[in-house]
Amino acid sequence: MLNYSMIGESIIIGKNNKKKELQQRAKEMYYNQGHSIEDIAVELSKSKRTIYRWLGLVNQELLSVSHKSKKKSGRPKIYPLEIINRIIELKKELPQRSAPLVHKWLKEEFPDACPSIPYIQKIVRDQGLSNNTTDRSKGYRRFQRSKPNDMWQIDIAGVQTVGYLKQVYLIALLDDCSRYIVSARYFKDQTAPNVIMIVRDAILAYGRPNEILADNGAQFKNILGELATKYSKLLKSLGIKPIFASPYHPQTKGKLERWFKTVNQMFLIEARFFIKNNPESTLADLNRMLEEWVKWYNNEKSHRSLPNKCRPAKIFFETEDRIFRPLQANVNWNRWLHELTQRKVNKYNEIHYKSQLFSVPPGYSGSKVDVIEYEDKIEIYFKENVIITHPYGVRINPEKIVKSKRKIRKNGTIAYNGKTYSIDYKLANKTVEVQEADDGRKLLVYLNDKLIKTLNL
Repeated sequence: MLNYSMIGESIIIGKNNKKKELQQRAKEMYYNQGHSIEDIAVELSKSKRTIYRWLGLVNQELLSVSHKSKKKSGRPKIYPLEIINRIIELKKELPQRSAPLVHKWLKEEFPDACPSIPYIQKIVRDQGLSNNTTDRSKGYRRFQRSKPNDMWQIDIAGVQTVGYLKQVYLIALLDDCSRYIVSARYFKDQTAPNVIMIVRDAILAYGRPNEILADNGAQFKNILGELATKYSKLLKSLGIKPIFASPYHPQTKGKLERWFKTVNQMFLIEARFFIKNNPESTLADLNRMLEEWVKWYNNEKSHRSLPNKCRPAKIFFETEDRIFRPLQANVNWNRWLHELTQRKVNKYNEIHYKSQLFSVPPGYSGSKVDVIEYEDKIEIYFKENVIITHPYGVRINPEKIVKSKRKIRKNGTIAYNGKTYSIDYKLANKTVEVQEADDGRKLLVYLNDKLIKTLNL
């Protein structure tokens, strides 16, 4: 005789096992393979609500109201007419303002009664002020590093026009895991030194990442596609691996490309509006505005691609076992931020640079040295060390071409032509050489053949 109770029990066990397999499959597809909720629901023939429940996620759209009861949990909050009118005023003043940006303004003006972003969106829609389109961009497979500072993305936004400042270029570095902006600044051009300046600022502030992802621009790779650029050499010297996106595939750096779009929607419209009404503003003012906006973006703005729509700063600083590799040695950033020219030292311990001869200390004959040119001087390097500094761009007075010696007094001054000039009290009792330049308007002071000070006569 059949035991129906045992058969029923085995059927239940079988169903439970199948359900567990489906739940595990859903987690595998979502967390490890990057599939969307919609794709998983279709694949497993389940509703999106079931998939959300299996993954342990809270979906506001599907789960905020129980399907068993249509009763609302409470009365909707009513805001003063002053706030409603301010929302409409901010939107009409600048139609491109998004709801998060309006929310930012309202939070400053009404800190105790600021409505939520969805409420602002509702007001904008009800007033017919929404400029959203129904077009949907094609989706792409998502990837993300598991820890902050594992990989940064660097890129240069396309040329942007900001009022009378005309064309400017935004260079930025973004942490792949948290979307935290580690460095960003506007420049008048997109040259390699400006890229290195952004890298320097980020590393000094947050340490060294394991890798930095860039595209194949000339600032990062040379024309032949080799890695022997100053950018790549710098990263390798700091123990950072330079990696590059596939050609003609901007989706590889999709997070930073999306951030540039956010800048256009939420920062540039305000910046252009401000500069139009403040014509005395400079590029430095634009960058100060950007710095404040990036602080808000990193620390206050919720990010819908992050868990629980949290802020980028929370992931960047609070992730367990986050990667942190501070600089272990001083870096001579001048060597990387300025253009280097290489010269060979002749047998007379001299180099030719722009039709002029410059002396080099003995011991470097036949060696190759690097020259960095500044506005009023040049520095000559052998490997990583400055070996001598010469004035450059100032005219030497032919009548005073011979250097004369002066001893630095205890108070750090020297005497020259009956006048006293301050040098440095730490160099007291040392002997320096002085030489006039710029038709007798400047006095160049040397210590051990190195230019240490330029004085006005």
